[in-house]
This record gives sequence, structure tokens and C-alpha cells, in this order.
Amino acid sequence: MSSNNNTSITLAILQLQSGFYYSSLILGFILLIGGVLGNILNIIIFIKFGNYKNNACSLYMFVRTFLDLNMLLAGLATRILATGFQTDFTLMNRIWCKTRLGFTDINGITTYTLICLQAIDAFICSSPSVGVRQKSNIRIARYLIIGTLCFCFIHEIPYFIFQDLVNVGGTPMCITTNTIYAQYRSYVVSLGIITTIPITVISTFGFLTVQHMKTIAVTRTLSSLTRQTISMALFQIVALLVFNSPFATWQIYSIITANVVKDTYRRVVEQLITSFIATYAYGPYAVN
Repeated sequence: MSSNNNTSITLAILQLQSGFYYSSLILGFILLIGGVLGNILNIIIFIKFGNYKNNACSLYMFVRTFLDLNMLLAGLATRILATGFQTDFTLMNRIWCKTRLGFTDINGITTYTLICLQAIDAFICSSPSVGVRQKSNIRIARYLIIGTLCFCFIHEIPYFIFQDLVNVGGTPMCITTNTIYAQYRSYVVSLGIITTIPITVISTFGFLTVQHMKTIAVTRTLSSLTRQTISMALFQIVALLVFNSPFATWQIYSIITANVVKDTYRRVVEQLITSFIATYAYGPYAVN
């Protein structure tokens, strides 16, 4: 009886692995190909019309387009190679191990910050008050973008120091060697900076922007460019909520159950879900 149970569990695990493997691989290719083409087209359109030179929200979107393209090529493409074709360069090259996630984190944190600034700017541009709408300033937007990039680079310096390629039981692993910093990344970076804070900020200002846009008198005073920019900002807010909320939920679950004793089947299922969610979380970089 025990042998039959073990056989059933093994078959169930193999079926789950096969299902998650193909679904994650297909999703990854869809996001990669569609995202790269879409972001390249966005860059062409932004350069052609030049709206980013005079509109703060457009500037945030324009800069984000380059960041999203880089995230897809450096982050998602290498993830597809690792999960789909068992070619993980972080386990082959120490420099890549120490830099890959650090640079993708700089990219990711900057992107989420710009989405928050974009949501705030959309709220300002849709305000019934002329004085508030005038607060949307292209010069301030440039300073905020530069400041965000500088902060993110400084913030990731410890990662480049503590992340390393080490042998654990004869198996090469690219891990954070400092326990305290690893906990900081789990609780503050993953759960706070790139999930909870962006979702809270964009949800709040997105809701307020929608309330502004429902006012007919306000929408009639907005220029066509401003209306289009606000619509794009709202769409990107929705996209972030759709793709980032499951990641945030899974992060919370992982932290809560970190010390729970789990059987083999549950551990395998959680590893598969983690791998799929990690690919799914690249959605915000591809939907632009």
C-alpha cells in the first residue's frame, strides 16, 4: 500500500512538473517576444512625436520603456534559458552571479518607482485645480528620475558584495552569503519596495485619478495629449496590479510558511509555483 502511494505521489509530481514547465516556458516566450517588440515600437513612437520632452508623465513612460526592454533581455531571457534549457549562467560565471540580480533589482526598483511617480503625475494632471495641474513639471521629473537611479545604484552596492557563487554539498549555488542581508532582501526589498509600496501607491492615486476623470468639466479642459497620457498611465497601473499582486501574495505566503515542516510533495509544488510566479512577474515589463 505504501509503495502504491509513493508511486502515485511520484506520478503526480512528474505531471505537475511537466505542466508547470511548459506553461512557464510558453508564458516566458510570449512575454519576451511581445514585450521586446512592443517596447521597441514604443521607443520609436516616443522619439517620433517627442512628447516626453515637455510632458512629465510621458518622460516617465519613455525612460521606463528602456528599463523594461533591458529587464526583458537581461532578466527574462536568461531566466528562460535557466528554467527551460538548464543553462544558468549564474552557476557558471562568478561575475554574472554577483551582478545579474543586482542590476535587475536596480532596473526593477527604478521601474516601480517611475510607475508610482507616473500615477502621482496622472493624478496631478487630472486635478480640477489649475494650480495643482501646474505642479506637473518636466524639470522636476528629470531630477526625480536621476535621483531614483542614483538611489537604486547605492542601495544595491551591498548585494554586489554579499552575493557569490559557492559550493554547497558539491553543488554550485548563487546565493546571498550574509544572512542578515538575505532577510533584508526578503522582507524589505521583495515584500516592501517592489510589491506592497508600489501596489498601495498606484492603487490610491489610480483611484483618485479615475474620480477626477469622471468629472465632465475636468475632462473637457484637458488636452488630447494629457488625456491620452493619463489613459496610458491608468492602463499601466492596472497591468502592474494584475501581474504584481500574485507575486506579492506568494511572497507573503512564503514568509509566513518559511518555518513550517513540509512534505516532499508540498515542497515540490511550492517550488514549481515559485518558478511560474517568477516568470509571470515579468508581465509589467512586457505589456507596455
